[in-house]
Parts: sequence; structure tokens; C-alpha cells
Amino acid sequence: MKKIIWSWFLPITLSLILFVVIRPALAQTVDPIHPDTVGVESVDGYSQVYYEEGGSRKFITSGNINSKMPVLVGKYITYVTDINGLGQVFLYDLTADVRTQLTFIGNNLNPKVDDKGRVTWEGWQDPNTTWQIFFFDGLSTKQLTTGDTSLNPDFSGDYISYGRRDITDTWRAVVYSIKDGKSVDVTTGENARNPKIKNGDIYLAAGSLVEEKFSLTVDDLFLLNLTPISDSTESSNIESVNTVLEELNATPSGVVEVPIATESGNNSL
Repeated sequence: MKKIIWSWFLPITLSLILFVVIRPALAQTVDPIHPDTVGVESVDGYSQVYYEEGGSRKFITSGNINSKMPVLVGKYITYVTDINGLGQVFLYDLTADVRTQLTFIGNNLNPKVDDKGRVTWEGWQDPNTTWQIFFFDGLSTKQLTTGDTSLNPDFSGDYISYGRRDITDTWRAVVYSIKDGKSVDVTTGENARNPKIKNGDIYLAAGSLVEEKFSLTVDDLFLLNLTPISDSTESSNIESVNTVLEELNATPSGVVEVPIATESGNNSL
């Protein structure tokens, strides 16, 4: 009888000891990362991207190269690294500790990411054109605009908003539906330069102007089945790289440290 009791007691005791010792180590490997902030700091004379969690700062870039414009949503961080003097967009998955370079040519700035790891940004990839809007859906990259200068992309669910300047030098707010694969005009004017979508509502602003709520929601625009925007308004007025960089430095996308609302290693570049 004692042998039977001992044969059960010993393995159970060992199991409990292993559970107590190993469980904390396992928890550390599977616990999700919940960053509080994302930002840029100069390290040895070069700007590097970091995130903070619980007061601890972790850099995700390094080396003799500048990185900037980080945006964090969920487990994803998107940012720009200057390679040979031109901005290239990267996507970093915090959970998988995987970095993906999304662009390789031209100058690419102002990236935005959503909680699905999709990224949109403005890029000047063809020297004979101007700034255009690009979209990475998690698998491949698509150019959303052609012709007119297009800037200030932003995400909200399955919609991307941006400002587009036509051949008459008039700004128009545009919303692109990822689901429907089409774009529609919202309105025109200087305050259409930097549209945003918040909880289905459309807000317009330009520079330091106060945001103004548009009368129609984003769902209204597509329920009305408005005609997709034509690409035939080719603009002869090209925005220079320096002008856009100056604007970015004067707007929130140039802010060094950004508190995280609902917005995500260590192979460094």
C-alpha cells in the first residue's frame, strides 16, 4: 500500500514543482506586449525609433542611419528609415519580432498603420510625377492615386482618407473604400487638404485650422454610390520634396513622441 501511495505522490509532487518554476518563464514568452508610447530619440547622432512599455524603453532601429515618423497600432509599428537619402517605409510586428521593408524606390513618407498590419503612405516613386498614395494590404502594395498631388493619408477601418490637389490648384478631400476598391470626393477647399475619419464621421482641416465636421458620414458617401474620382485631372503643379518635408515637420506626423490611443524585436536596421 505504501509503495502505491509513494508511486503516486512522487510524480504529483514533481509536477507541482515544475509547474511553479516553469510557469512564470512561459508566461513571459507568451504575454503580449502593450506599449504605452512610441517615439524617436537621437542615439550617437542618429534618430532611432523606440517604444515604451511599463517605463522600459526598447529601440527597434539602430546603426548609422536615421529612422523617423513612427506610428503604433496594436502590435504593429510603421516608420520611415532614410536609405541613401530617401525615405523607405517599414512595418514591424512586435509579437513576431519581424520587420518588413515595404518600399525600395523613390521617397516615401507619412505612413499610417491599422490593427491588421495594413499600411498607407505618400510616396514620390516616379521622378516624372508627384506625390501619390500607396496601400499595403498585408500581402501586396497598390498605388491608389495617379496624376494630381495626393497627400496626408489616414486610416479608419476599411477606409483611407487623403487630400488631393487638382489641376486648378484646388484641394479636395477624398475617401477610398478598401472593400469597394473605389474613391469618392468629399468636398473641396483649403480645409479639404487633410481629411480624417473618426467613428464614421469625416473631419476636415488644413494646417493649424480647427477641424470641421462634414455633414455626411463616410457610409453616406458610399451609400449614395457617388461616381469614382477620375484620374484625368493631371496636375502640372508638382509639390516639391522639401515642401512636403517642411509640412510634415510642422504637423503631428513630425512629432517626436506620440501617446498611443488605439494604436504596434529585435532585428534592427
